[in-house]
Amino acid sequence: MANGNSRDDIADFLSAWELSQYIDTFQANDIDMKTLPCLNYEIIKELIPIAGHRARFISNLEQWKSIVIQGLPNVGESCSDIFIEQSSSSEYIESSHNESLLTSHSDIASIPSTSVQSIETIKLFYEDLQNVADNTKSTQPQNTHLASQPTTGLLEWLKGTNEGRSLLASYQESGLLDSIGRKRLCNLIISNELSVDVNVRVSSVRLQELAYEITTIFNKERTPTYFIPYLSYGPGLKRAAKGKLLDCLNNRRREFRKSGIIKSLRRSSTPTGRASPALLLPEALQRIAENQTDNPASVEESLNWLRNCSDPWSLVEENWALTAGTRLKAQISNDGQSISAYMSEYPALKKPTGYFLFLKDFDVAYPGYSNKLYQSLPLYKRKILELTGKKLKKTKENTVIQILKEYIQLGAEDNEEVSNIAVLLSLPFLIGVSISRTKKSKIQWRASKQEMRDGFITHVRSNTEVQATITHRRDKLVGLGHTLQPFIIIVGPTLKEISNYLVVVDNIFYQLNSIAASVDCCFKIIITLNAQYSVECETVWCFIQKGFYNLQTPFDKNFTAVNTFLSDVGI
Repeated sequence: MANGNSRDDIADFLSAWELSQYIDTFQANDIDMKTLPCLNYEIIKELIPIAGHRARFISNLEQWKSIVIQGLPNVGESCSDIFIEQSSSSEYIESSHNESLLTSHSDIASIPSTSVQSIETIKLFYEDLQNVADNTKSTQPQNTHLASQPTTGLLEWLKGTNEGRSLLASYQESGLLDSIGRKRLCNLIISNELSVDVNVRVSSVRLQELAYEITTIFNKERTPTYFIPYLSYGPGLKRAAKGKLLDCLNNRRREFRKSGIIKSLRRSSTPTGRASPALLLPEALQRIAENQTDNPASVEESLNWLRNCSDPWSLVEENWALTAGTRLKAQISNDGQSISAYMSEYPALKKPTGYFLFLKDFDVAYPGYSNKLYQSLPLYKRKILELTGKKLKKTKENTVIQILKEYIQLGAEDNEEVSNIAVLLSLPFLIGVSISRTKKSKIQWRASKQEMRDGFITHVRSNTEVQATITHRRDKLVGLGHTLQPFIIIVGPTLKEISNYLVVVDNIFYQLNSIAASVDCCFKIIITLNAQYSVECETVWCFIQKGFYNLQTPFDKNFTAVNTFLSDVGI
């Protein structure tokens, strides 16, 4: 099976090329960064049956090849054995011989070893497709201590410094650094990169290379923890570069500017028009939406029925299934409705069983992901509780100490439900907090750990507190320039005596029977409504999506804190 990082790279490629509907197909066929160069036309045709989509894939793949060839080190004429010359995708498709886009597997077997090894470095250069800061045009001097070294250079360099040897002695055997170790490592690397010239430009390719080398030395670390390149998923939908190496580099340069070592330069800015995000649908939903357009009159009739009726339930479910593709496609589009408007349009959603309709929609859009939480949570419970124990030892705030002690005690209970509650409530205390700001307001809000937890799961003592809790939360968010998003309330005198599990969507309460079912329901509602995660606990939901569900959508954000925690948990 493809490893997680390699599968993530393929998903990023397809999303950037506006072909995210094929992510599931590529993953089902175990296509990863190692097998991508081996795809020929017949395989591509099987993976991507729609001609227009296939042409787009081939065109982007050829562009990617040409850029990779320019960036790969130690690859001479043998590159021609792997990659064909760039050609027009239309000419390629119309060729009567259907020549292979790349050489066959047998051809690859005869490639010199240096070229085959170079395929492993492809992921170090893929961000060039997204116009990452014109790395090839850089003429700045490079650090001769480390930058000129091959991929083993970082390890040898660390062995040659006292601080580096200390890091290797402390962490190399386990393969996993803690937060202090990561900070020490990044500071050491960035100090070296800037040691010759503080004005040197450290390119994205260089940061990606360093991030990759870190994972070869500490094999349980993840490249995205240290650097995620800038990516553009289409007009208006972009992902900024992030990671601990980049944060350290920016902090160091900020210090140098304050001290006058680096002179600040004004950057000219030009206004840019805002384009609407491209409409990117999951593959399964794309097929259903296309099928439903064949009979628009029937679909519209079913939609009208749903807008006016909520009984009998058998007809609700029937019409809901008939309109799934049309509704979900509209909700993902630029004209998608607010949560309140969507809930009002379909009265069946306001019934106690309304959440079943959201679950059905999720299964339509993402088949195969229905039971992911129930499968993943038992696998990682023990590790999360171990990390909670480590967090407790480092925490100095008395309130947080008492909270974590309670969660650790509950996590050791034989009662599975109680231990699940403890594990899920621990997550906000283990994952970094993101700073929230809105475009309409200059207010910045860094939620406390308790606020982060309550934005995810709020515990109240009795049912009489539920409405007041929701009102208070909504008013607080409005004052900060945000809106209320779906979240969870659990009711009971103590965490060992929870009697009620509620998923709050707008002004509707859905009653569930366990904490796992509540988190699963809330997550699927957010995804199918194309809603936002609660602003306080966005990183928690991102971890649940990536860690427990292993799900990617075109609208995902990347948080260094989440990637770090994924490494800590071993996902």
